[in-house]
Amino acid sequence: MTIEIHSPKLNVREKMLETIKKKATTLSRFGESISRVEIFLTEENSPARDNKTCKIRLSIFGDTLFVQKTADSFEKAAMSVIRVLKRRLTQKFKERNLPPDAMTSTVEV
Repeated sequence: MTIEIHSPKLNVREKMLETIKKKATTLSRFGESISRVEIFLTEENSPARDNKTCKIRLSIFGDTLFVQKTADSFEKAAMSVIRVLKRRLTQKFKERNLPPDAMTSTVEV
């Protein structure tokens, strides 16, 4: 699993980046089908206190999940996004293990 962190035009502390990367690696426990995690940290130009945005794009073989959250710090936004992604991955892998609705065959018995 490849993890990329993008924070254009921002000075983000190295310790915070390591914390976010460590939490993102916990997503790998959902299987080997997760190939890439892209994390985008941006700061909006607004007077509001909640102007730090974290966007995570998770590439799974055959699918992509994208979640975006805004908070007063990058770390809080990232943890919120990772919680949502864990929930979505749990749903996705449960659905993958369900049997099909109907069985069809082209072989005559």
